[in-house]
Amino acid sequence: MQSFLNTFKEFLYLFTELSVLFIAISFLVSIINQKYEGIFKKQLAGDKISSYFKAIFLGALTPFCSCSTIPLLRAFLEAKVKLSIALAYLFTSPLINPIIFSMLFVTFGLKLSLIYVVFLIFLIFIISFVFSKFKEYSFLKHIPKNTKSSIFTQSAHNPSNFIFKQKSCCANTQDKSKNITINYKELFKESLKNYKKLLPYIVVAVFIGAFIHGFIPQEILQKYLNGNEILSIALAAFLGIFLYLRVETIIPIGLALLQMGISQGVIMSFLITGAGCSLPELVLLKQMFKMKFLFLFVMIILGVAISFGIFINLI
Repeated sequence: MQSFLNTFKEFLYLFTELSVLFIAISFLVSIINQKYEGIFKKQLAGDKISSYFKAIFLGALTPFCSCSTIPLLRAFLEAKVKLSIALAYLFTSPLINPIIFSMLFVTFGLKLSLIYVVFLIFLIFIISFVFSKFKEYSFLKHIPKNTKSSIFTQSAHNPSNFIFKQKSCCANTQDKSKNITINYKELFKESLKNYKKLLPYIVVAVFIGAFIHGFIPQEILQKYLNGNEILSIALAAFLGIFLYLRVETIIPIGLALLQMGISQGVIMSFLITGAGCSLPELVLLKQMFKMKFLFLFVMIILGVAISFGIFINLI
C-alpha cells in the first residue's frame, strides 16, 4: 500500500512539475521569439560550427531534466533551426548544467567534473555534426507550425526562406523590433493549446517514471553493479535508462555506491544514461520523431555512457 501511495505522490509531483515547466517554457520562448524577431533562428542558423557550440552552451545553462528539454526542442524545430543543431541542445541540457557540475564537484572533485564536461562537449559536437549529413525528414515526423505565435512565414518565391511576419497592420518595415506588439494572452493560449496536444504523452511518460521510481528499490542497483568492470559499466548504463531519476537523485546514489567500493566508471555511466535518457523522455520524443531516431538516440546515449565509464576507469 505504501508503494502505491509513494507512486501516486511521485506521479502528482512529476506531472505538476512537467506541466508547469512545459507551459512556462513554451510561453517564455514565444515571447522571446516575437520580441527579438526570431532570435533562435538568427543565433542558431545554418551549419556554422559556432551554431553547434551556441546550442551546447544554451543547453549547459538550462538545468532541465531529460523530459523538460522537450518544449524548447520543439520551439527550435518550429523555428526551423536545423535538426542537428537542435540535437546538440537536446543532448547537452540534461547532462551538463550548473547543478550537475556543482554536485559532481562536491561529490567527486574538480578533476572528474572537468573531464566529464570536456568529454561530453566534444562527443556531443561530433555526434550532432554527423546528424547534419542526413536528411531531416528521415528522422522527423511532421512538426505542426505554430501559426499564431510563430514569427516565421515562408516566402512565396522560395519556400525554404523564412521571413519575419509582422502582425500589426501599421508595421514599420524599416524598424520592426520597435513596433512589435506582443499579445501575451494569445501566446499563453497557444502555449496551453500545444500543451493539450502533448498531454496524453505527458501522462503516460509521468506514469512510467512514477511507477519505476516507486517500485524498483535502490538495493537492486547495489547488488548488480559490482563485478566485472566492463560488464558492470554496460549494465549500469542500461539500468540508468530504465530508472527515471533526476540528477539531484542520481548523484547522491552515486556517492553511496562509491562508498560501497563501486568504481567511478560504473557510477558515471549510470549517471549519464539516468540523466540523459529515460522511458518517459522517449514517450515524449515519439510525438516528434520516428522510431528510427528513438533507437539511434538510445544507442548514442548508451555509447556515450559506456565509453565515458571505460575512459574514467583507464585514467
